[in-house]
Amino acid sequence: MVERVLKIKETKQGTLLPILVVPKGKEFAIIGFDEWNGSLKIRLQEKPEKGKANQELVKKLRNFFGAEVEIVKGKKQRKKMLLVHAGKKSVKESLSSL
Repeated sequence: MVERVLKIKETKQGTLLPILVVPKGKEFAIIGFDEWNGSLKIRLQEKPEKGKANQELVKKLRNFFGAEVEIVKGKKQRKKMLLVHAGKKSVKESLSSL
């Protein structure tokens, strides 16, 4: 399922993962997959002010994947590209639990 839906790509630094964020939710949650965009859909609790939502995103996903995570594209947009400093196989294994 993960491979069919998500447009993930392995690089020398790690795995690129497209995501779509929904800010100002009641709690942080990985909602599921957005088949239309080929991305992971995530609800954030923080408002998108002064980088708070991005900080929450990176912190929570660092714990989820057990690896460093950084936003490489879309810091001020709902559609973002993340770099997870882990192999594609590891990222897919973490996502398969969803």
